[in-house]
Amino acid sequence: MNYYQGNNDIVEEIKLRLDIVDIVAETVDLTRKGNRYWGKCPFHQEKTPSFCVTPDKNMYYCFGCHTGGDIFSFIMKRDGVSFKEALEILAAKAGISISSPSRKRKDGDSQKVILDINKKAALFYHEILKKPEGEKALSYLKARGITEETMEIFKLGYAPDNWESLKSFMLANDMPIDYLLKSGLLRKSEKTGNYFDLFRQRIIFPIFKYNGDIVALGGRVLDDSLPKYLNSPETEIFSKRNNLYGLFQAKDAIREANEVLLVEGYVDCIKLYQAGIKNVVASLGTAFTPEQARLLARYAEKVLILYDGDEAGQKSALKAGEILHAEKLQVYVVLLPGGKDPDEYIDLVGKEDFLTFIQNNKISYIEFKIDRYIKNRNALYLEDKIKIINSIKPDISGLESEIARDYYIKILAQKLQLEENLVYRELNRTYRPKTDKIGNKTITERYNIKYGNYTWEDKLIATMLKEEAVFKRVKELTGYKIFTNQAYRKICAIYEEIEKKDEGMERLEIRLQEEGLISHYAKLAFLMQEEKVFDAAQVDAIIGRFREKKREILEDKLLNRINILKDKGDFKEVLKFLVYLDLFLNNVQEGGIR
Repeated sequence: MNYYQGNNDIVEEIKLRLDIVDIVAETVDLTRKGNRYWGKCPFHQEKTPSFCVTPDKNMYYCFGCHTGGDIFSFIMKRDGVSFKEALEILAAKAGISISSPSRKRKDGDSQKVILDINKKAALFYHEILKKPEGEKALSYLKARGITEETMEIFKLGYAPDNWESLKSFMLANDMPIDYLLKSGLLRKSEKTGNYFDLFRQRIIFPIFKYNGDIVALGGRVLDDSLPKYLNSPETEIFSKRNNLYGLFQAKDAIREANEVLLVEGYVDCIKLYQAGIKNVVASLGTAFTPEQARLLARYAEKVLILYDGDEAGQKSALKAGEILHAEKLQVYVVLLPGGKDPDEYIDLVGKEDFLTFIQNNKISYIEFKIDRYIKNRNALYLEDKIKIINSIKPDISGLESEIARDYYIKILAQKLQLEENLVYRELNRTYRPKTDKIGNKTITERYNIKYGNYTWEDKLIATMLKEEAVFKRVKELTGYKIFTNQAYRKICAIYEEIEKKDEGMERLEIRLQEEGLISHYAKLAFLMQEEKVFDAAQVDAIIGRFREKKREILEDKLLNRINILKDKGDFKEVLKFLVYLDLFLNNVQEGGIR
């Protein structure tokens, strides 16, 4: 079935705009391991994650149930919908308009209207910042060291001292009042019944979802009045606990670094980004949540917490560290000197010295927690030491590496001035390792070992699809019959056809989806990421073994033919056949057998 008939351009545009990691993560809790993302398969029951997503190839594959494909096949299988319906779902997420007269009004339509309201409101406030009525706010932002270029990137704005500026603008643009109320950007007075703006005399910080949708707005006063910060209320498209400020702008840099800096404030985030430290997000001025931790786990394995250096900031860092650690992330805490905010410190020392300080002064979350517990006690009596050990116990026992557990037990013993064996005994008094751990191997090792058992056919076709010279050599010397896997023969034939037309790998994926071969290709996509699957010598060895096997089969057939002729007593035919055989074998020595 030709799923993509007439939709090729839309399909390719959707793939450019949407990230498969983000789409899959709507359903699966993904954790980054190297350049891949792992989680429990949504299509079959499993205890150990075997479902893998590779963003470079824009593909997913489950090593348990062998299901794989691209974002379209994922939505089709997840939601039980046709390709046409999957196209509509993903086009809506990508902000692409497609004609579909049969579509009915759904809850999603309400979300679209609210998203449109947020986008229009953000642009409205952004334009005001450039006008005379926004001059005070513009001066304030420049005084904080924020450039106009950065204001443009984050679409900063200003809500003027007017109760109805946004309301008037929205109604003039035919936005329905009920949806304006649903968005939270307009409120209704209980006393008068009049509608009024949520934000007044505040700098506006649009809050982007990971895909670029503006799901809410944040506002900050220009003075010290309270509340200092005010966000859009929770709506059907926005929940504080599921979003992070700056993620949309930072996600590519986070993935590239495999590391993210977590700060508290909007301005902290913006100033670090502006200084060239682009892998930074802020926690929306609220308590850090498990949902936010899982969101970060999609993009990086390492998190550096740079909260304010005061007591409140350190308490928040401890709580955030606990949540991130529970998600199996590598967590570090950095305390900036003099209790300074990241915003202040980056202005003081600049990018290079800032990064150097972080590198030299970061400590692991567990060590930070130990130091905090010790610092908060005036004296360390034996009872205090036991309490500290038991407070740290869940963090140490939850580590998957035995080496890491031993390391932190040693650190704990040194800081508490106890012998290591006493700390071991106290930890082991109630702690027993979980039975589902795989010895002392780390998760990364398990993935590499358990799911690295590819067949030689898998490796050969992956090398062929990756290196054109290898593809041509195998085709010339053996043809596609070298593969016993019929799907691989078909993939080679389609690839050859695509290459002749010079249509590119994107077209290959479309054709394989149409032919029902996308799951096979998804599996190969993981192998193709390897720097070297098979080298030239290995390819030649496989070709040699294949041809030798073919030669043996042919020899058996020829000998069987000779024996049949001998049994018939037809020695004249035997001699003729031997002459033919001699010529044939000479040809084999010169050109080989295909």
